[in-house]
Amino acid sequence: MNILKRYRLKKQQKALRRKYAIYEQLQTEHSDDEYFYRCTQKEMDAIDEEAEQIRHVLEMGCCE
Repeated sequence: MNILKRYRLKKQQKALRRKYAIYEQLQTEHSDDEYFYRCTQKEMDAIDEEAEQIRHVLEMGCCE
């Protein structure tokens, strides 16, 4: 994997962490709304999955 690809993946990973933190904060602020809580959790799960795929690619050193 070249340096540019690794840089882009790490940048994307950082953006996902920021997005996750925002959803986590929203979830905390609106914890009394069960529907909203479930929706944010669904988004957080999707972000987790995407971040996990990026982590795997970075660790393996190959591109998917």
